[in-house]
Amino acid sequence: MQAGEPVSLRASIGTLVVLGLRDIRMAASPTTAYLMVGGQCSGDCAYCGQGRGAIGDHSRLSRISWPEVGEEELVDALVTHPGAFQRVCFQTTASRGVLEQLLALVPRIRQASEVPISVSYRVTMFEEADQLFAAGVQRISIAIDCCSERLYPQLRGGSLADSISLVKGLARQYPGRISTHLIIGLGEDEMEAAELMLELHRAGVLVSLFAFTPVRGTHMEHGAPPALVSYRKLQLLLGLLDWQEEERFGVAYDARKSIHSLGLNEVQVWSFLHRHFVFVTHGCPGCNRPFYNETPGGTMFNYPNVQLETVDLEIDRFIEDVKADGFDFAAAGT
Repeated sequence: MQAGEPVSLRASIGTLVVLGLRDIRMAASPTTAYLMVGGQCSGDCAYCGQGRGAIGDHSRLSRISWPEVGEEELVDALVTHPGAFQRVCFQTTASRGVLEQLLALVPRIRQASEVPISVSYRVTMFEEADQLFAAGVQRISIAIDCCSERLYPQLRGGSLADSISLVKGLARQYPGRISTHLIIGLGEDEMEAAELMLELHRAGVLVSLFAFTPVRGTHMEHGAPPALVSYRKLQLLLGLLDWQEEERFGVAYDARKSIHSLGLNEVQVWSFLHRHFVFVTHGCPGCNRPFYNETPGGTMFNYPNVQLETVDLEIDRFIEDVKADGFDFAAAGT
């Protein structure tokens, strides 16, 4: 970044509302301050409104609007709203000078707020990770997005195997500090998604799940979100990885390469979901991403918080849906 070059800084609209910089009604407030740095992205992911091939409004990421905000205005608002957030999360585009922007911004945000900082940035060298951690970043996320080796080159570009190798290598170098994002619904089958989740979890990588959201102006604007029952099965698997030893359950697939069993009976699944309502947002601690993939009043892939009135309803619906989908609860040893 050249001396004097202005920092490109945006914040999610929900973040600005919590900080008193916008005044709109929200169905749920973010518990993380979501910020974005970087200009027009040099990448061309088929599903992303920030991609260089996307047409139209580049102020959005998924469903969320990200207005520009002044650095001083943002820092002052964080100082005057202590306790407003549990975490700060930087999103980045693949554009010139982003690392330098982050290295300048992170220490200022650390001074303004004592909460941990996550950065979603495609690290290419371990030295970049060293610089970010030294600046005050707690976690770095390297987005994999697409779970399918078949689809990765055309939807994201490059090689899925190379991306997995990079993320796992970083997790070995920086244990407990590396995350990734997976988008469900890009055309992968459940087996591809589940096996990748298992591989990454075993490597010590924190996996965040997103549901594909069609964005106007992208190559995939006419696509469809994933089937809710499929997304719920993957959320359940991720929750089991979080809360149970892997030896206590097992994943089996049917001829469609769908998850057919998790080695648990119906009572065990029901009981687990009541103890751990895993249909909420899964990401870094303190991240709830309200309505990132959802429209208020529409299908809720990721609840931003645990709503007691919805827990029984969602669990019962899930049990009914997986039974209709051919899920085998009897495969568990009972």
